[in-house]
Amino acid sequence: MKQYQGKNSTYQLKVDKVKQVFHAQASGFFSEEDGASFLKDYDEITKTFPSKDYTLVIDAPELKPSSPQVATMLESLLERYMAVPFKNRFLITKGNAITISQFKRLGRSIAGWTESIQYVDDFESAIKGI
Repeated sequence: MKQYQGKNSTYQLKVDKVKQVFHAQASGFFSEEDGASFLKDYDEITKTFPSKDYTLVIDAPELKPSSPQVATMLESLLERYMAVPFKNRFLITKGNAITISQFKRLGRSIAGWTESIQYVDDFESAIKGI
């Protein structure tokens, strides 16, 4: 597990080997430093388990809009979410229309995003969808 506490942001990357779930949680306003740390930790942790057998759950309904540089990093992260061959991919929105529209807007340009991501209200709904 990787945990991070920035000035205005937090994230946690957790691998559940029993349920075969990789849970990526993020919230707050990410700076470029926070975004770079997340990308580094994501790349490191996804090499520690057989991703094709795992479900990715992206949990970021409290992630706030950031600078254009951080938005570029977020787009790079979405590309990484698609590049790693997860069994399933869920995005928790808690019904937040702004979160849904931001991820859909950024994901439009990423091959496979629209077809591969399932939007759910909470973690339990994602687990039920496996």
